[in-house]
Amino acid sequence: METKIGTLIKPIIKKVVLAVANLDCVDVADYKKTDALPGNAIIVHDDRLYTRVITKGSLAFGEAYMDGDWTPATSLMDVLTGAIKAGSLEGKLQAVFKFFQFLSANLGWINPQSIFRSTKVAKMHYDLGNDIYEKMLCSHMQYTCAYWRDVPDALETAQLQKLDLIGRKLKLKPGMRVLELGAGFGGLSYYLCTHFGVKMTCCDLSEEHLVYSKQHFNHENKTLVLMDYRDFLDKLIAEKCEKFDRIVSVGMMEHVGPVNFPNFFRKTKQVIKPEGLFLLHTIGNSVDDRNQDPWFDKYVFPGACIPGPQPFFQPGCIGDGWKLEDWHNFGVDYMRTCLAWREKSFAARGDLPKDKYDDRFWRMWDYYLTGSAAGFAARSIHLWQFVLSPAGLPPSFGDRGGYEREN
Repeated sequence: METKIGTLIKPIIKKVVLAVANLDCVDVADYKKTDALPGNAIIVHDDRLYTRVITKGSLAFGEAYMDGDWTPATSLMDVLTGAIKAGSLEGKLQAVFKFFQFLSANLGWINPQSIFRSTKVAKMHYDLGNDIYEKMLCSHMQYTCAYWRDVPDALETAQLQKLDLIGRKLKLKPGMRVLELGAGFGGLSYYLCTHFGVKMTCCDLSEEHLVYSKQHFNHENKTLVLMDYRDFLDKLIAEKCEKFDRIVSVGMMEHVGPVNFPNFFRKTKQVIKPEGLFLLHTIGNSVDDRNQDPWFDKYVFPGACIPGPQPFFQPGCIGDGWKLEDWHNFGVDYMRTCLAWREKSFAARGDLPKDKYDDRFWRMWDYYLTGSAAGFAARSIHLWQFVLSPAGLPPSFGDRGGYEREN
């Protein structure tokens, strides 16, 4: 569909979008299915796309896909990978909007990861409904990156390898007390209890997670706490509780936010034994850009932030506080994980209620999972596993002294 304003300005906008985002816009009226178009080409079905993108950047680009205003000429993965490599639309077309985001994230005007906003994330995304996650995820309901070492195509095997890797990296022994911050559906804690014989205390903010964990991953050596991690750490410190042997946090740091990192690292250090280990599994950014893509902020994870390396090493965090024992990057594995989730969820589409998951939802879900995979494919974002110790492991630790990575 054409609009008057779209017809007038679209030649200019086409050139701008191609120049700044490497997107070649082809009008559907000019497109033939026999045309051999490049991977960065999109088929425009409605001229309103041009005015939407020029005024609202990547937010409008994602919404336009959800609304059917454009479709990829080859594949959505090709389009989004190329666009990510070129740089975000809102970064180049909406400088004022980005400037406000910068002030909010870095000067403390707004804490995007406040307790109120963290609760909003839990209710919007993680409490979406277990039906789609049960279709999409593995038997242990792992909604974080799998470990695909020597695994060609099996998500189930790759996720079990990830769980085992975490246990081995933490050097777990039977009877150890382990604190889990951000417990998810409960699969990790259950695996560590059953395979390594540890005692888990699991803190999470999602009611759906807590209920699901009790129903499907209950264990006699597992304690569940429904509370914001800040309140729970304060409670442990105030009550002078027995310190933990290990701490693990998988997929939560993206919701903590760099402005809260110093407080997070200082408080976790107060609840672990001097010879303990902390495994931190998080998505990381190539650069220290604390402004989340507006589309993801609106539709997927409100207030989340993918930090660059710098915030982890600010005063009070790693180096100045915790000692870095190991830093492992396997972001390409997250690309494969996201694509596997997409394949599984779309294969089960017919089994899910249409009134709850309509066509627009599925285009949103497609954009979310494929866009995430594209970010990892473009090496714009990564998957990091840090292993930390409160004061540095002594020469007497392990078989030959110090920390030795498990692979």
